[in-house]
Amino acid sequence: MSGERQLAPWLNSGTVETVGRVVPAGRAEPARRVRLSFEDRRQQLLQACLVAFTSRGLELTTMDTIAAQAGVSKPLVYRHFPNRFEALLAVVDQQSEELLAVLDLEASPPLSDLILAYLTFASGSPAGFRLLFQMVDGSPGPARRRLQAVRAQLEDAVLSATLRDAGADAVTANAARSAGLGPLLVSILEGVAGALREGDDPAPRARAVRQLLDPRWVLASLLSGPELRPDARAVAPPLHA
Repeated sequence: MSGERQLAPWLNSGTVETVGRVVPAGRAEPARRVRLSFEDRRQQLLQACLVAFTSRGLELTTMDTIAAQAGVSKPLVYRHFPNRFEALLAVVDQQSEELLAVLDLEASPPLSDLILAYLTFASGSPAGFRLLFQMVDGSPGPARRRLQAVRAQLEDAVLSATLRDAGADAVTANAARSAGLGPLLVSILEGVAGALREGDDPAPRARAVRQLLDPRWVLASLLSGPELRPDARAVAPPLHA
């Protein structure tokens, strides 16, 4: 080693010169922080917001909490969200858009596809499901209104799919809406989705729910219109299938 020090006397200095800077000998150079684009950073912060709000609750989540969850400074969080209420609204919008994209409501999907898509979202993002469907009442005004609008779209889509699958006429459709069938059906779906864990296969439960919510049987059970009574027993789904 002494010979090496004679040939390379800088080894005695206790430092190792690298390109552009000097670090102590034997100490690993710190990893360089990757500089994210504005949009990539925003997505990172939205994910941190989702975890923070759903794990700590709406009241206990602060800008400091979000910064700590994301591993960034608080001023960086403020560059994207002026306050925690705007951060909540942003993550609600993000999760709402993801849910609506999965549901593809513009295609007027059948009830079985809607059920599977809804449960797929819940199992793929339990935190997103919890934010949208289990934290509505405690959300501040704008976020709550956004959540209610998304839920209303889902209720209308599920009811419309049920009516289409049942071949219901206008009279039955109006009666079903008046009876609040849409909110009732979505409440049932929420109960099933809430029991899913991340990564669970939603397909078996989707099939079971579709069987339970057989459209003609549901309408016949809920409504008392005479047009549904004659074949109510004939269309009741076999529970053992």
